[in-house]
Amino acid sequence: MGEKTRTSAAVSALKPEWADPIPSGAKTVEIRRGHMNRMIGRTLVYRTGTGLIVAETRVKGMHATPPDVIWRAYGEASRIPEPVFDGYAQGADRLESPIRYERPKTLSEVGLKRAPQSWCYLPEPVEPAVPRPSTDHAQEADR
Repeated sequence: MGEKTRTSAAVSALKPEWADPIPSGAKTVEIRRGHMNRMIGRTLVYRTGTGLIVAETRVKGMHATPPDVIWRAYGEASRIPEPVFDGYAQGADRLESPIRYERPKTLSEVGLKRAPQSWCYLPEPVEPAVPRPSTDHAQEADR
């Protein structure tokens, strides 16, 4: 596996039904209401109702396209029913290499004072739990 390096990250606040499938890899796309204006390398999964960050995942790609394009490309992987999806999607993040934390993190452990409404950038890059891919792996994934 590749070495760990500091990467920019965001925390996504998700209801349990949207957060729980991510650590197992069952959900490989996260749909967002708004798009992020800078690239991130990881998403930390804040499970609403618990006050805890329960997992993190590498972000393989970020897409800001019209909702119908997002649905055709990622609807099934998002695990969101189409009626809920319609009018909601403005961006999609492709997720890979998820891990569930053995000990969930508090918001203060990652430098946040309160939970995000939807998502927020972390104040500064932090050491990931998910190793970055080796250069060869990253190039292979892009082919």
